[in-house]
Amino acid sequence: MARRAERLLILLDLLRGRPVVTAATLAEALEVSARTVYRDIEALLAAGVPIRGEAGVGFSLGQGYFLPPLTLTEDEAEILAFGARVLSIWSDGAMAAQVEMALTKIRAVLPQAARDSAAREILWAPPWVTRHPPAVDLLQLKRAAQRRQYLRITYETLNGTLSERSVRPLSLSFFGPVWLLIAWCELKADFRCFRLDRLRASEVLEQTFRDEPGKRLADFRRAKGEAVVREMAGSGV
Repeated sequence: MARRAERLLILLDLLRGRPVVTAATLAEALEVSARTVYRDIEALLAAGVPIRGEAGVGFSLGQGYFLPPLTLTEDEAEILAFGARVLSIWSDGAMAAQVEMALTKIRAVLPQAARDSAAREILWAPPWVTRHPPAVDLLQLKRAAQRRQYLRITYETLNGTLSERSVRPLSLSFFGPVWLLIAWCELKADFRCFRLDRLRASEVLEQTFRDEPGKRLADFRRAKGEAVVREMAGSGV
């Protein structure tokens, strides 16, 4: 029996190849029970795959879901898969699920040789590394930065003091093994880097902000740069 990631890929291939496929047909092809098929379908739906199902008829895949064929070399495919696995290991559950679904889509349109190369995992990211897991939802913070929505956060400093702040999220930065939120802090009227493992609470506000000179990510990079990020990753504000 294939591992679940491989099984999901095969399941997507089966759905792509036919207008409608019954659960019994999928179960036979995958060598699993119908109940497992239903669980896999639910996992794909939760990840945003447009699968339509009708009782007594079967399942079908929405049009336009798959990428066109990709012309990646074996080295490119292996490096891409390795990078995705690293992100999956060092992120949270929600982002890891998105990474796995993205890989599943990419594998589905790779030439067989490139797909086999990526699956061999010669470049390997062990999952049992020492981590500083984020205490908040990475995707939620990413979307707040994309939409320019203020965040209200509760942050614990190195000495254990808690403070509430209103910040403009600008970027999420992974500075292994620590994730940082780079933001403009309204309390300090300056840029700050917040370690995500020290965020005790975060709330995305409806209020949005505009790009203002002196408060943008590009301004942070010019004014603060690598030295500040290194310092914050090691200690925190």
